[in-house]
Amino acid sequence: MWLHPFLPQQALFKAYDIRGDITLFSDDFLWALGQGFARLFAQHGGGRVAIGYDVRKFSPRIAAFIAYHCHVQGLSIDWLGQVTTPMMAHAASCQDGHGVMVTASHSPRHVHGVKWLCAHHSPSAEAIGALFDTLADVPAYVPTAADLAAVQAFASQLGQADATVFNAYQASMTQAFARIQHACYSACTPRHAPLRLVIDCMNGATSRFAERLFSGFGYDCQMLNAMPDGSFPKGNPDPAEPARLAELSHAVVASGADMGLAFDGDGDRVMVIDGHGRMIAPDNLLYLLAQIALAERPTLAGVESTAEVMFDVKCSHHVPTLLAAHGALPVMQKTGSSLMRQALQRRHRASVFAGELSGHFLFNDGYFVLYDDAMYAALRLLNWLRYQPVTFAELLARLPVSVSTADMYLPIASAEYGQRLLNQLLAAAQKPFSRLRRAFAVREVSTVDGLRLDFAHGVGILRRSNTGNYLTVRFCGDTLADLQHAQQVFSWLCASVDDDLATQIAQIQPV
Repeated sequence: MWLHPFLPQQALFKAYDIRGDITLFSDDFLWALGQGFARLFAQHGGGRVAIGYDVRKFSPRIAAFIAYHCHVQGLSIDWLGQVTTPMMAHAASCQDGHGVMVTASHSPRHVHGVKWLCAHHSPSAEAIGALFDTLADVPAYVPTAADLAAVQAFASQLGQADATVFNAYQASMTQAFARIQHACYSACTPRHAPLRLVIDCMNGATSRFAERLFSGFGYDCQMLNAMPDGSFPKGNPDPAEPARLAELSHAVVASGADMGLAFDGDGDRVMVIDGHGRMIAPDNLLYLLAQIALAERPTLAGVESTAEVMFDVKCSHHVPTLLAAHGALPVMQKTGSSLMRQALQRRHRASVFAGELSGHFLFNDGYFVLYDDAMYAALRLLNWLRYQPVTFAELLARLPVSVSTADMYLPIASAEYGQRLLNQLLAAAQKPFSRLRRAFAVREVSTVDGLRLDFAHGVGILRRSNTGNYLTVRFCGDTLADLQHAQQVFSWLCASVDDDLATQIAQIQPV
C-alpha cells in the first residue's frame, strides 16, 4: 500500500499555517518543503520572494532551505533576516506578493513553523493541505553533507537586510499616518500629549524594532524583554496568557505610564494595559480599534456607506451591539486571522476592519498593508487618542464591564474525535432549541464556528481548535451569575454527549 513519504509531518499542516515540534523538521522534509514552496511560487507568477524568520533557534535554518530551493527554481530572493511577520507581509506587498515567514508565533520554544503569502493572499486550509500533498511528488531524497553546506553557503552570502527592511517598513507607515492626518485631522490640533508607554516585546521578533518605531513617532517608551531570545526565558511569547502580563502591569503602575503594550512572538498580536495596570478586555479593544477604522475611513465611490466590521465567534455579546450602535454592520466570522484576511480581501473596502479575541486586528481602510500588524494597530490607537475630547481613562470608563473566563483549551484524543463530539453537540443543541429558548433564555444559536449561544446578558462558545487537539471554550456575562448561567447551559448540553467534558466545563473559573 502506498503511503505519503512524509506522513509523520502531516500533523504540521494546520488550518492556518505549518507548525509543530522541531523534531519533525528533518533534513529530508525541509529539502522537499523547500522544493514545494519554490514550485508553488513559480506556478503563481514567480518573480521575487521575501523570506524572513523569527527568534527561534532553528528558524534561520528552515528559512535557508526554502530560500535555497526558491533560488534553484529561478526565483529572486529578498532575504529579510530576523523580522516580524507583518514586516515580511510589507516586504512581499512591495514586490510580487510572495513571502515566507519562518515562525511559530506565540507557541512554546520547541515549536517551529512557517507562514506564507502567495500572490498577496494567505493560504486557505485547503491550500495548506494541497502543499502537503505536493510533497508526495518530490522524489525521495536525503540531502548529503555537500547539499547542506550548499544551503548554508547560499544563505550566508545573502547577508542581513533587516535594517533596510525596517527602514522601508517605517517609511511606509510614516506615509500612512501622513495620509490619515491629511484626510481626517488637517484642521485639528491634538488635544493630548503623546502617551507614555511601557512595551513588552516578550523576547520576540518586535524586540529589535518596537522602540525605534514608537520613539520615531514621538512616544516615550520604557522597554521590557526587548532582547531577542528564542528560549523565551519568561514563558511563551503569548500576551493572551494573563500571567504573562503581570510584569507589564507592574511596570506601568510603577513608572506612572499611561499605557502598556504587549506583543506576541512574531508581532501580529497585541494586548493593551491601562494606566492602572489592568488589561483592556480584547473585546473592548476590538471595539475601540473598529471605532477608529470607522471614523478615519476614506470616502470611496462605489463602496457601501455602511461599513462592515468583522469579529470572531469568541467575542462577547457586547461587541455586535456596540458596533451596530456606532453605525457599522457587525459580521461574525470563524476564528482565524488568515480567514479574516481572506474575508476582507473578498469584500474589498466594504469591510473596514476585522478583529479577534486573541489580539489579531486588521485595518482594511487602504492606508497601510492589509495584515494583522500589532505595532501598526497600537499606533493607530495612540494617534486617534490624541484627538479625542476625553482622556484614555475616560474612554475606557464608558466601555461595558464583563466577567469572563479565559479562552480555555480542553484536550481531546484527536481532531477526529473532537469533530465527532462537536457534531453530536450541535445536533443536541438544535433539536431542543425551543426548549433552550424557553428554559434557558437562549436568544440565538450560531454554528458559524462550533457552537455559540447568545443570551440577554452573556454568551458561551465551544469550538474545535485548528492548531491542536483541543476544544476551546469561553464564557462571558455582565455579571458572575450571567456567566454561570451560560456555563450551566453548556454543561447540561455536553452531559448528553460526554460526561467528562461536561464536568470540565462546569469546573472552569472566571479570570
